[in-house]
Amino acid sequence: MNFRILKRFYTLRQNNKKMYSKNSEKLIPLTHFFSSILRFWTLIFLFIILISSWGCKSKNSNNLTIDIPKEEAVEIRIHRYEKVLMSIDANNLRNELRKYKDEYAFFLNGNLEDTLNIIKLYNYISDPTLHEIYDDLINKYPEVTNIEKDLSESFTYYKHYFPNKTIPKVYTYISYLDFNNRIIYLDTVMAIALDMYLGADYKLYSSVKIPHYISNRLDSSNIVIDCMKTIAQSNLSFNPDNKTLLDNIIYLGKILYFTDAMLPKVKDELKISYTKNQLEWCNKNEEEIWAFFIKNNLLYNVDYYKIRQFFTEAPTTKGFNNSPPRFGEWIGWQIVKAYMNENNKITLAELLEENDSQKILHLSKYKPKKQ
Repeated sequence: MNFRILKRFYTLRQNNKKMYSKNSEKLIPLTHFFSSILRFWTLIFLFIILISSWGCKSKNSNNLTIDIPKEEAVEIRIHRYEKVLMSIDANNLRNELRKYKDEYAFFLNGNLEDTLNIIKLYNYISDPTLHEIYDDLINKYPEVTNIEKDLSESFTYYKHYFPNKTIPKVYTYISYLDFNNRIIYLDTVMAIALDMYLGADYKLYSSVKIPHYISNRLDSSNIVIDCMKTIAQSNLSFNPDNKTLLDNIIYLGKILYFTDAMLPKVKDELKISYTKNQLEWCNKNEEEIWAFFIKNNLLYNVDYYKIRQFFTEAPTTKGFNNSPPRFGEWIGWQIVKAYMNENNKITLAELLEENDSQKILHLSKYKPKKQ
């Protein structure tokens, strides 16, 4: 406090003077003035305490944007099985394969001395359609440096959150347009079917009945996203039998939250395979979606044929004009985010282990945003 003011107060008190208001002849005791000054400094002190406590809470929150030291970085090198297989001498197949048996043991785990195995592999690599796919694949992916870079970053986060997990050896291969096996993950091995990421309009996707609303996501921007989602699924214990709508959407929400942690720089619409307009629709209609679930007693409904429309693949969600598909999955994502933000001591590993979807909903204090 200014010393001139204190000196003035001391003089006034010594002379037993009193201050008068302009609009009243009532005396105002000098102590009232001191009281006002005290209240002012008390408020300043409380404000500082409030800011400090907020800062501490922020440090403990589940902020997924983290800096990891360079010495902890993971480096991924991709082994391209399709290049090896399509470049070897088919007329000397057995001897050629022996050169690569150790490096590509995941694929070449059969008995190479068995003539029947050699014949099957010969017929496979002689298939004209396979050669067509391979030519298109090599044209699009002559190198995979960018994929290696993105995988390295994601697996660095994975090692941070799960230090005891093994970083897998990563391969690429041709699945022969098998959508369900576009990513294979077996703890120590991951195989990426590059033929399933040749672009939305790739000419052969329609021949295996892949609808356009699915092929829209079959491009290079989704490779690492699909890899991380596959790892998330492998870390989750979930049996879809007799599960409620809430169980299903929380399960899917966990997968997306895991993807958030592994790919914090990737846009939300890519992680959930939406367009920007579809994501905006969900944000605008979040309150209405939640009210619909509650009003129609859907959250705890176990009738799969009644609830599947809210989390399975389709062009749109049945009964909702201009809606994106799977908006139940998006709601589950918001619930899981709220749960982790409200309970900042819970780790990502603990989230994946928590199988009580009702507990997650309750502790999330989830409230849809009003638009």
